[in-house]
Amino acid sequence: MKKMLKYGAFLRIAAAGARQARAELYGRAVFFIVLLGVFTSLWTAVKEAGMPIAAEPGALVWYLAITEWIVLSVPTIQIDIQEAIRRGDVVCQLGRPVSYVGAMLAEGIGALLVRMPLLFVVACAMSFALTKHLPPIAVLAVVAALGLVAAALLTALYVGLGMIAFWLGDASPLWWVSQKLLFVLGGMMMPLTLYPDVIQRIAAFTPFPAILAGPATLALHGSVEGAGSVVLMLAGWSATTIIALELLFRRATRTMTLNGG
Repeated sequence: MKKMLKYGAFLRIAAAGARQARAELYGRAVFFIVLLGVFTSLWTAVKEAGMPIAAEPGALVWYLAITEWIVLSVPTIQIDIQEAIRRGDVVCQLGRPVSYVGAMLAEGIGALLVRMPLLFVVACAMSFALTKHLPPIAVLAVVAALGLVAAALLTALYVGLGMIAFWLGDASPLWWVSQKLLFVLGGMMMPLTLYPDVIQRIAAFTPFPAILAGPATLALHGSVEGAGSVVLMLAGWSATTIIALELLFRRATRTMTLNGG
């Protein structure tokens, strides 16, 4: 219990910092609005031109709103970890009576708890303004809960990317790769069902569909059918990621000891 309270302190401090960074938060919200407006115009123009489109533009707007809500809410915590490793600050933090991985996750989730509510309101308000359609409130509630878990999982993956800096020094290239994988294998812009079968099969072996396509598909169809499978995917990938992070960090600290760090 005492250890959980310590992690709660990390969470509260990160949340306070996120609340102070109003310019960044409002900037994300403005970018979000512009993005939804651009793609709504694009899909509407495609439909009006008589070109085939596999889903209604309005439904696609809600799908995109949820995927971008999740992605834009996640802090770039891998940069903080990378810089701490470069400066050597991480060595001082290892002496804390808490897990370094747990502390970083708590900080990331603290930022999420500040960003996600505002950006979710922006997502729903802008999508409704553009489509004049609102999914059932029960569906939005389930999507909001699953989106929070999905964002926490993505935060954990970013923590892992940050720890790669123990070996590479700069994890930025891997972060860019992860963004491209989210775009393709996560179905960031379009539902995965519209992709070729080979892409869908490859995506099934990654956590990206659970993070983006899973929650967003519920908003796309306006139904909670399939929510159970999304919960199971998120739970499985979350457990796998936590175990992988602990193993990765143990390996990293062992490397530091062997190198005299």
